[in-house]
Formats: sequence, structure tokens, C-alpha cells
Amino acid sequence: MEKDLQFLLNKALFFLKFRARTEKEVFDYLLKKIKNTSYSTDDIKKVIEKLKEMDLLNDKKFIESYVSFRLKNNPKSQKVLILELRKKGIAENLINDYFSQNQVNEEELAFLLLKKRWIRWYRLEEKKRLKKAFDFLARRGFSFEVSKKTIEKLSNLGKIELDI
Repeated sequence: MEKDLQFLLNKALFFLKFRARTEKEVFDYLLKKIKNTSYSTDDIKKVIEKLKEMDLLNDKKFIESYVSFRLKNNPKSQKVLILELRKKGIAENLINDYFSQNQVNEEELAFLLLKKRWIRWYRLEEKKRLKKAFDFLARRGFSFEVSKKTIEKLSNLGKIELDI
């Protein structure tokens, strides 16, 4: 790597130190750092290529780690995950490839999420409980159909079965 690009490479490495990033995130970060300097966007592209060669920047791996982290820690529907990945600058074809091979079981995910809340809402009036359940799932991006199936499934279970 050229000596004059070492500054940009160091900035990018520092940025990547905290968590995995997308190419767009690194590009945007470096773009902010080169204001009022002699560096150009071509220099940023060279640094990004170098990071890709070093396997420190890989959007495919980013998708895998991001989705698995989100599903474990703050689960959302597949639709919301796709929107978040687009917002992070991931190419549409990479997103489509990933989700064509790794479908999210939204019904199971919605059931597991709602089951925890359902126990808390069990004593509420049915209308209020249903509204809370639909709102909860809607905020996480689940469709009306998935929400309806999940709520029906939980409504049919007795309180004793839910306490497992």
C-alpha cells in the first residue's frame, strides 16, 4: 500500500476494531475523515479494496453475522432485517442470495417472542390483550397473517401450558 494511504488505512482499521462493518459504512466514515484533506474518493476505494483483500471487509459475512445476532438478541421479522441491511448499504443481490438460502421461520419466531409477553398479559381483558399482542408483533415487522396465527395459537393454549 502506498505510504500516503496509510493514514486512511489506519482510520479504517480503527473503525473496524469495534464491530464488523459494511463497505458503505467504511466508505462513509472515511469520506467524513478526508474532508479538508488531499485524499479523494478513489483513495478510499483503494483502501476498501485493500481491506477486502485482507478479509477485514466482507458484506456476505456481515449479513450472516448481523442476521444471527439480531435473531438472538433483538428478533425482528425478515422484512425488517432486509430493510436494516439495505439501510447499511448492502447490495440487493447479496441480501436476496442470503435470504433465499436462509429463510427466517417467522411463525416460530413470533411465537417465541410473544409467548414471554403473553404470560404477563394473560389476566388482561381479551380485547386489550389482543391489541397489545398485535401491536407488539407489528412493531417487530411481522405481517398481520403471522400475528393472527401466533395469537390464535397462544389463545388456544392454556395458562398451565404457557408456564413451561
